[in-house]
Amino acid sequence: MDIRCPCCHVTFALEQVVEDEALRELMGIIAELPREVSRPLVSYVGLFRGKTRATAYERQLRLAREVLAMHTDTLLVGVALSETVEAIRIKRETGEDSRPLKNHNYLKRVVESQQARGAGAVQIAQPAGAAVRGPASKTAAALANLGRRSRG
Repeated sequence: MDIRCPCCHVTFALEQVVEDEALRELMGIIAELPREVSRPLVSYVGLFRGKTRATAYERQLRLAREVLAMHTDTLLVGVALSETVEAIRIKRETGEDSRPLKNHNYLKRVVESQQARGAGAVQIAQPAGAAVRGPASKTAAALANLGRRSRG
């Protein structure tokens, strides 16, 4: 039975997922991540693929593990992955560089810059014109107070 990956649109046999340990583990990792991280991770791993060859599942798994081990904040890694994929896509479209990636050096620099900017911090979007309210509970107020103390 053939299935199609919703992220990278590759068609493969479902039997491959069951039989190949690396692919099964990779799919498990991707399934457990939030969408904001899993989609750019799949795109990023695809940047290591050459024009004429597919990347082995073992290498894809190793790359995914290395990326996720870069930082404990997976949302920060997701933001960095998105920025990296977009920047490399633009370079490839303009013809600057079409070679596959060989290492994570560029991503590491993006993670460091995102960390310096605090991009991984989860922020709740407020609708325009919405009144700013205090914390919903005493516990939330105490946690917010602790967060302010640790930053200051």
